[in-house]
Amino acid sequence: MDLSESGSVYFELSKHNVEANQTLHFDNLQMIKEAVALGSGLSIVPARILRAEVEMGRIVAVPLVAPGLERPLGIIYRRRKKFNRATQAFLGLLQEEPGAEMVAALG
Repeated sequence: MDLSESGSVYFELSKHNVEANQTLHFDNLQMIKEAVALGSGLSIVPARILRAEVEMGRIVAVPLVAPGLERPLGIIYRRRKKFNRATQAFLGLLQEEPGAEMVAALG
């Protein structure tokens, strides 16, 4: 399932008899975290972006086991660009097999 399209998330949830009502829509993760911390609902986000909020007790992270859940990532760069070692290593990490833990964030 591709998490880039909200319709596909709702479709996947409906296959498991889960009804979800979207009441707010944000296009940035910081706003999503703030809304959840203020008790405005829950969201499915990468676990790594919640570390500070979880440590402060502002948000509770619940591991989400959902095989096939993936978030597409695009890399844009100038044609014929020569990268230094750090950039090459970073690009290598981005191209590794998916396995990033996803969680449901609860306020």
